[in-house]
This record gives sequence, structure tokens and C-alpha cells, in this order.
Amino acid sequence: MTVTRLLTPPLTLKQRLLQIFNLRLGEGRRTLLMFAFYTATSMGILWLEVSSAALFLEEYGAQSLPLIYIFSAAVGFGLSLIYAWLQRLLPLRWVVVLIALLMALPLPLFWLGMALPAVVAVTVFVMRLWVEAIYSLNDLNVAVVANQLFNIREIKRSYPIVSSGNLVADVLSGFSVYLLLQLLGLKNVIVLACLIMVAGGGILLYISHRYEHAFPDSLRRTEDTASNHSTRRLRGSTRQYVILLFSFLPRASCDVSG
Repeated sequence: MTVTRLLTPPLTLKQRLLQIFNLRLGEGRRTLLMFAFYTATSMGILWLEVSSAALFLEEYGAQSLPLIYIFSAAVGFGLSLIYAWLQRLLPLRWVVVLIALLMALPLPLFWLGMALPAVVAVTVFVMRLWVEAIYSLNDLNVAVVANQLFNIREIKRSYPIVSSGNLVADVLSGFSVYLLLQLLGLKNVIVLACLIMVAGGGILLYISHRYEHAFPDSLRRTEDTASNHSTRRLRGSTRQYVILLFSFLPRASCDVSG
């Protein structure tokens, strides 16, 4: 046993870290990138939620919150249709990136709308509605990408680390939001939220190109008709899953608030 110990080379720092997090060689980079993507987008959404909640309560009061949860179901259903529709037009690697950027796209418009007194009330309502809708969209996007990057054995080890990005984002945004409000102001936090969500989309763009083999061109036709039939069935099942998810779960916080 002493001879075996002497012949065994010491573990490198990378190997020790992989051992601590229960990962195998080749899984560390993918897990870290997914963790960074999920943390960035979640932080942006949480900052946007803080801003929109404060503005909404100031403009409408707490008694109007049930309206948000009602309308968010309709918006979530519409986004699920867009998600399914994009999968029919574009390869999956572009769909997930476009969805990540779509979540941040309205934020500059919200910021501009806050500067126009005539549309402030409408902007505040739509912004709060948007926050409720994109929570589920973000979680769905992360689940889809993780399912493409990892096989069933890898995802058992890596996904708990990836999903902890939401918890890390919650802690970081919670500790930083007070300082940001003092330095930037409530309305300008929306701009920062947009920037970090776009940064998350940039990480996802890198993932989709770095691991392009994990995101096959779903529109590519093959000569095997049986393969085509199974692919169509898989797409149909995915679209049904997305639609049912957004219809049934506008957001878990709705139940908590109720």
C-alpha cells in the first residue's frame, strides 16, 4: 500500500475541485458555463423584479397584484407558442439564444417609458407582467440547454450545481440591490438588469458555438423516413410540453403570494 501511494501522482488543483463537486473530467467547463449563464440571467430578472415591484406598488397598490397573476398566465401561454414556433423555423442553438435575448429586449423600452409621464402607468403594469412571465421562460431555457449538453449520467451530477445558480443570484442580487439603488436609482437598475441579462445571453451564445455538436440542426432533413417521423413526434411532444408548462405554471410565486 505504501508503494502504491508513492507511485500515485498527486492530484492537481483542477482534479481536486472536480472531486469536491463530484464531477468528472470534461464536465467541469460545461457545468461552469451553464452555472454562469443561469446566475447572470437570474440576477438580471431579480433586479428587474425588485424595481418593477416597487414601481407597481407605488403606482397601483397591493390590491392590484392579483391582476398580474391572471394576465401573466396569458403572457406565458403566448411565449410558449413563440418558443414552439421558433423551433420549427430555426435550429435549437439559435432558439435558446434568441429566447435569452428576448427576455432582455423590452427592458430598454421600459426604461424609456418611465421617462414619459403619459405612459408611466402602462409601462409599470407591463413591466411587472413581463417579470412574472419570463421566470418560467428562463427556467425552461436552462432545462433545455442542460438536457442537450449533458447525458443522463452527467446531468445527475452537474444539474444540482447549475440550478444553484438561481440561489447564488438571489444572494448576490439581495446584497447588492440596496447599494445599486443608492448609486443608480430605482429606474436605472432596469438598465443594469438588461445588461447582465444580455451578458447571460452572450454566455449562452458561446456555449451553443463551443458545443455545437450538442445542438444539432433540427431542421436538417434525412433520407430515413422513420427518423423523420420520430423527429416530428419529438418536436410535437416538446411543443406540447412547453405549452402545458406555461399554461399550468404562470409562476410558483403566485401560489406563495396567494
